[in-house]
Amino acid sequence: MVKNRGKDWKRIVVKVGTSTIVLKNGKINLPVIGQLVQTLCALRNSGKEVIFVTSGAIGVALNQLGLKKRPAAIPEQQALAAIGQANLMAIYNQTFAFYRQLTGQILLTYDVFDNPKMLNNMLNALGELLQLNAIPIINENDVIAVDEMDHKHSFGDNDRLAAMVANAIDADALIILSDVDGLYDKNPHLFSDAKKIYQVRSVDDHILALSSGKSDLGKGGMQTKLKAAELLLKHNKEMLLLSGSQPADILAALSGKEIGTLFSHE
Repeated sequence: MVKNRGKDWKRIVVKVGTSTIVLKNGKINLPVIGQLVQTLCALRNSGKEVIFVTSGAIGVALNQLGLKKRPAAIPEQQALAAIGQANLMAIYNQTFAFYRQLTGQILLTYDVFDNPKMLNNMLNALGELLQLNAIPIINENDVIAVDEMDHKHSFGDNDRLAAMVANAIDADALIILSDVDGLYDKNPHLFSDAKKIYQVRSVDDHILALSSGKSDLGKGGMQTKLKAAELLLKHNKEMLLLSGSQPADILAALSGKEIGTLFSHE
């Protein structure tokens, strides 16, 4: 029996990956973005503090420029990140504005978490945004963090970034929206008899061995999500893995419905 997930969560980080907001054909998934924003606003209106971590800047830029795949050259990726981030925020701002919800953008690099002064500045900004009842929108700064583009210190399509943010701001939980609706005992895209695992209490070698697959447009896969869960469990926090195709499942899961995979010691 899985615990009543989310019942006592007050501060929640919600992370969405490129595969959720950009379709396989490269088009921006505006209907899902609309449902996601509506769900985040519902959480905020219910009194919960919401921090939104998003990927997808380069994926959005590829659509804008009519490109089929991510370029290999770092300067080209930097330019795409700059173009895509501006458009991505325009889409989010327009959608959140419909619900009269304030937002604020924060772009982070890996070294922020290793520099106490920079980390404190980030936490102060986040805290003030939450005091203003705004929803902070966080992404990796791919224009500056070129070493991360080169996969030297990659956040893994922001899975690890979201976990590090959740830990730094002492959130109760992280919700990751993915292209799968939970963790399975084998790859559900390849095996029709794959069975979902509804709760994971420890990310051990057996659980890590279940990870496979990777997004075409993004940099993440199941392994980066399991590593994020491992980090949170280490700090006695929880993580919920849900399908990004139905963002309203967040509300259903928090009301006690058994969907997705919950990573929790309890």
